[in-house]
Amino acid sequence: MRPQISASDSKGFTLIELMIVIAIIAIIAAIAIPMFLNFLKRAKAVEGETAITEIKRLEEHYYADNLQYSNNISTIGYDSSALKYYTTITIQLNGAGPPPFLYQATATANLDADPDLDAWVFTLYTDGTSDLQHGCIPDGASAVQFDCTD
Repeated sequence: MRPQISASDSKGFTLIELMIVIAIIAIIAAIAIPMFLNFLKRAKAVEGETAITEIKRLEEHYYADNLQYSNNISTIGYDSSALKYYTTITIQLNGAGPPPFLYQATATANLDADPDLDAWVFTLYTDGTSDLQHGCIPDGASAVQFDCTD
């Protein structure tokens, strides 16, 4: 005759208990991974905002010395070698608008491996106002759009 095993003598987990734990871990991962990836993208986007803010500061310093803005980041003293994600920075002078602007600085990067580029744009308008916006450049487009969905 086989000896009886009481509940207090059993050791280990049943297959059902292990499957429940695995299911719980899968549910948590399904929620946490997309949130983490979104957090990473937002953290990377800070680099672009910081770069554009620094270019704005350097442009104002350059203007104070030369009474004109520059469309060359090297001329204003910006070193882009420290950038990890935003590898393309452009400055456009005297845009017709609307509304017309004195200069517009744009930093672009592909932060999330989709075909669209993420962009930060700083614009100084001829009336003295300015704005800093985050947007995207859809795949195949040449202009920044500020109504991006991601």
